Amino acid sequence: MPINRNVLMRIRTIDACLRRRNRLWTIEDLRQACEDALYDYEGIDGVSLRTVQRDIELMRGDKLGYYAPIVVKEKKYYEYSDPNYSITKLPLSEYDLEELSSAIDIIKHYQGFSTIKGQEEVLTRMQDQVQMQKSKRQIVFIETNQQLKGLHFLAQLYEHIHKKEPIEVRYRSFRSARENLFCLSPYLLNEYNNRWFLVAYDMRRNNVMTLALDRMLTVRKDGKGQYVENTFFEPTQYLGEMIGITRGLATKPEHVVLRFDSEQAPYVLTKPMHSSQQTIEQHENGGITVTLDVIHNLELEGKILAFGSHVEVLAPRLLRHRVARQLLIAVTNYQKQ
Repeated sequence: MPINRNVLMRIRTIDACLRRRNRLWTIEDLRQACEDALYDYEGIDGVSLRTVQRDIELMRGDKLGYYAPIVVKEKKYYEYSDPNYSITKLPLSEYDLEELSSAIDIIKHYQGFSTIKGQEEVLTRMQDQVQMQKSKRQIVFIETNQQLKGLHFLAQLYEHIHKKEPIEVRYRSFRSARENLFCLSPYLLNEYNNRWFLVAYDMRRNNVMTLALDRMLTVRKDGKGQYVENTFFEPTQYLGEMIGITRGLATKPEHVVLRFDSEQAPYVLTKPMHSSQQTIEQHENGGITVTLDVIHNLELEGKILAFGSHVEVLAPRLLRHRVARQLLIAVTNYQKQ
């Protein structure tokens, strides 16, 4: 049975509330939670008690296949009679599996098109999950972080970007003891090192900035703000000129020269550090010298430092100095008793 986005959001909110068994939930509590969620995600105000009651009956029934064991205690408090129940734990129906398989087949049909290239990992992961529901046997294991905070903002931010809607984000960085409120025009989402980031224009600070989703507290549509079109950068070039997510708009790529020993050379050749990587010298001892044309940022330094003693930065001078300094600090730490 198809249901619209708002119904699904309310049902997910009710489920999330009832799984929190550290408090009691009245129908008014559930109504308020649904109203808050819809306002934060969609900018929609007002949810009636009758609407929430219908949602609860929908969850209890067979129309969606949830059969949720929702009971009322003391004629007032709603809870799951099964403390381990959640609609998110339900297996997909046979019909759902067939529909997903058909959708994946259709998408794979278009893999030859340039807009689909690079998505093979995603399609393989989806296909493996569908097949696992049928055979109970998983084949593909891809590194993920299911405990990562902020992932629930992904779909919402995608919609705001797609609709070109200004947003308000309550945010607390690792370096700040207090929250900040940003009024943003969101432009793109980027994943790096198992974390998701939003690139957006900050209207108050007149600057393009990058925010980590796991540091976001709330995201909501800014009903009073005006969306600013992205005339600041071309996304593919903006992301393609760097390793990671940290850069300034005016920062230009630098010509980086790295020398790797024979132990790490095969790995660097088979898994390039960046799309700009070029091998300029093959050494007799099996080592190599490569070049990169990338932005100098902390992520680049971290990538180089991860190779430890197997790499030497030949250029530029500032990068060589910063990497050497970090290595000297590390050695000093190990020499301390």
